[in-house]
Amino acid sequence: MIAWLQGEVQFIDESGLILNVAGVGYDVQVTARDAQTLQAGDLTTLWIHTVVREDALALFGFIERASRDLFRLLTSVSGVGPRGAQSLLSALSPAEIAQSIHGDQVKALTKAKGIGKRTAEMLIVKLRDRLPLDLLVEASVEPQPSTLTAEATDAISALVNLGYRPHLAKQAVETISAEQPNLNLQELITRALKALRADNAPV
Repeated sequence: MIAWLQGEVQFIDESGLILNVAGVGYDVQVTARDAQTLQAGDLTTLWIHTVVREDALALFGFIERASRDLFRLLTSVSGVGPRGAQSLLSALSPAEIAQSIHGDQVKALTKAKGIGKRTAEMLIVKLRDRLPLDLLVEASVEPQPSTLTAEATDAISALVNLGYRPHLAKQAVETISAEQPNLNLQELITRALKALRADNAPV
């Protein structure tokens, strides 16, 4: 696996570049933000994530290692492929993404091309408690230790899939879990749904 590549930029546009490494040209996809800081003739080092498909091998490169690591975290969420993660990192800085996820800022995440409301909500549910500490510090966000069980996390995901807003789903599940900590997943979802409907929670 390629960890990083160092060489001279031979060609570049807003979505990718050709990097000359010891006489071999590597076709590397980069974010629009990174592309804006480079030009042909520059010597640079790119942190690499490799995507292997049946018919192709694609290299995604990042000037900062933190961006590469966040890219991998974003693509771990169902529905967010390499292109979606690249789009997010083109539209927002890593710190802005962390701020948006931690602050339930769906609208900010949907600024990225190809990221809709449901995908943004799923990113918030799945990654809020998994963001790297250094990104939270950079975004001036106080990290909070996760107290959610696996059942609670799955219940929140189910409620978001039904159309409820992430922070309302999380609040309902946390309240039910605190009152009745031994509920199984189905019972937790059922009681949380009842509470949300009783409160006329918006979807």
